[in-house]
Parts: sequence; structure tokens; C-alpha cells
Amino acid sequence: MRYCRIMFCLGILLWLGPAWAANDIQQGIHGMKWGSRISEHPELTRVHEVGRATYYVNSNMAFQTANQPIPGVFYGFYREQFFAVFIKLRSPDQFSQLERQFSARHGKPKTTYYPASKQTVYRWQDAEVKIKLKMRESTREYKLAIYHAPLAAKWNQDLMEGAESEVYDKSVSAPGAEAKPAPLLDY
Repeated sequence: MRYCRIMFCLGILLWLGPAWAANDIQQGIHGMKWGSRISEHPELTRVHEVGRATYYVNSNMAFQTANQPIPGVFYGFYREQFFAVFIKLRSPDQFSQLERQFSARHGKPKTTYYPASKQTVYRWQDAEVKIKLKMRESTREYKLAIYHAPLAAKWNQDLMEGAESEVYDKSVSAPGAEAKPAPLLDY
């Protein structure tokens, strides 16, 4: 009887485990909660500002995926509240690995191809979180953006995305920095 109870409890934990993990991105990313104030994150360094949006980096952290370092991770704050993370990817391998991870976790993406810019955008949504994975063939650029929809809706996303290129170029992470690599996502 005791063995049956243990197996039943273990079965419930295994069944609920993926559901609990799926909620992680709904809460925030990299230990930062959506909507948290910039004052709660003294580890961040301001690198750019566009209107009421300010962008920060954490030069003490280095991220990796597909066994390769991530060249840039930028945190967006709108009216001093955390609403987005913009991630510049290094390679098609990183893009492919993230596409597989998000598809496994969030299902088949909505995919849009823009012929004029030769850009493909994969989109997923998890409750109030929007995920965009972008690949521009002509320049071999790969980007990931994760938005908290209620806060991002207050800010014109076209303006945010127009600022991304400028923001990515202002990374304060220097090659050979003393940061330890950490997984980009805990999937």
C-alpha cells in the first residue's frame, strides 16, 4: 500500500512537472520577473534609451546555447518596468536549437516570411509572453525577442524592434571577460 502511494505521488509530480516548468517564462527570465522595477536589478548597466524604453546589459553574465556563447543579451524596461529581453544569436545552430526547444515546449510556431527583407519570423505565445525568433538570410542575422505582452502592448513594438540593431551594437561584454557561461534558457 505504501509503495502504491509513493508511485502515485511520483506519477503526479512527473505529470505536473512540465506544466510547472512551462510557467517559468510566464514569470520572467534570468531571475528577473516581468514588471519588476529597474531599481531591483543593480547588476544591470544601462546602454541605450529610446523614448520611455531603456535597455540594459548584465556584463557579469555570459550565456550560451548550442555549446556556443551568445553575443548579446539586452533587457528592455518601459517606464522602468522589465518588459522584454532581446538576444542576438551567433549562428544557425543556435537558431535551430532554440526553434526546436520552443516548438517542443510551445507547439508549432506561426511562421511568416518577408520576401523584401528575406527574413523569417517564428512566433509562439505562452499566456502573456510572446516569443519571436528571427532569421534574416541576406545578412545572416539571428535574433530572439521575448516580450511580456501586457507591458509591451503599452510600447510600440515597431519602435522597440527598430532600436534593436543599435542596442545590440552597444554590448559591454568584452571578449575574455571573467563571466562564467550559463545556459541561455532552462528548457
